Amino acid sequence: MRKALVISLLGMLFASTGWAQSQPGSLLPSLENRRPITRTGLATVSNTGPLLLLGAHETDYASLVVDPKEIKVVQAYRDSAILAPLGAKARYGVWAIELKNRKTLLKLNDVLDYFKVPSDHRQLRVLLNKQPVDQNRFLADIKRIEKVEVITQDKTSPIRLSWDENEQFLNIVTVN
Repeated sequence: MRKALVISLLGMLFASTGWAQSQPGSLLPSLENRRPITRTGLATVSNTGPLLLLGAHETDYASLVVDPKEIKVVQAYRDSAILAPLGAKARYGVWAIELKNRKTLLKLNDVLDYFKVPSDHRQLRVLLNKQPVDQNRFLADIKRIEKVEVITQDKTSPIRLSWDENEQFLNIVTVN
């Protein structure tokens, strides 16, 4: 008898779990007008490649706008004793490079001058083909740049450049 009573109580308890589904919507949060939960990430400038020394300039592959076939590696340094004075920026090694054909490479401000970018746009964060770039290491062959444009990020992209959906960026577009 006791077993039957416990089983019937358990049956009533589990049958009442449908209670929440039959209650008015005021007790439960509405799923209408809600955005689906998606995973997004914030893109940052992260250099996981070697530091490139081109003459007296420090750069990296993401910030260097030249034809990759023009790059010639002269020396690769990986010894920690040699890299210690350069600190964290040399944690992935240092490559001394040169270009096969002499070219004039411009820093970011010179590129912006060449394309007549107004001063109010120069305060924007800089992208290279819609990817974050280190502005201090930027070096470019002007012939490899098609245009400089002001853009906002794609609002549906799972990779965010900023949490502000309306933030503008200065995007440098290169030729293929």
